[in-house]
Amino acid sequence: MKLNLSLLVLITVILGIGPAVAFAQKGEKKAAPYKITNIKIVPFNEQTGAFEDEITDKSERAFYNELSTSLFVTFQVSGEAGSFEAGRNIVITVTEGKKIKYSKTEQVGLIGSDGSYYIPAYLYGSMCSDVKITAKLTGQKTVSTMTRRVPFLCGE
Repeated sequence: MKLNLSLLVLITVILGIGPAVAFAQKGEKKAAPYKITNIKIVPFNEQTGAFEDEITDKSERAFYNELSTSLFVTFQVSGEAGSFEAGRNIVITVTEGKKIKYSKTEQVGLIGSDGSYYIPAYLYGSMCSDVKITAKLTGQKTVSTMTRRVPFLCGE
């Protein structure tokens, strides 16, 4: 009889607390939409083993017959510091000419105390056509997208 009473109390507690926990999780406010705020592109020279100056939006740098140049790319996602939302993903697509060179989908992690989270990608050389780098945030009502281009060309 004592065992049945303990079991009855346990079931009552589970049934009473379960819906409250589920309601608390559903009632939590979602973090404000995240936004892609920067795509940082840094060339890496495979002959010297050195990183070169960052390619900015205002750079007029073009790569011609630089077959030993790879690109280190960092995608900056901004949002409310300390926030995390499951299902918010960054979709990265890189094309060289008309061919897909790189594709990746990754969950955006915990936004840091500075309001940013960074996702790295490394694009191996050699590249002989213009490179288009596109990032898109999914899993939220407001989609954020950013695209950068790097001119590559090969010939005699």
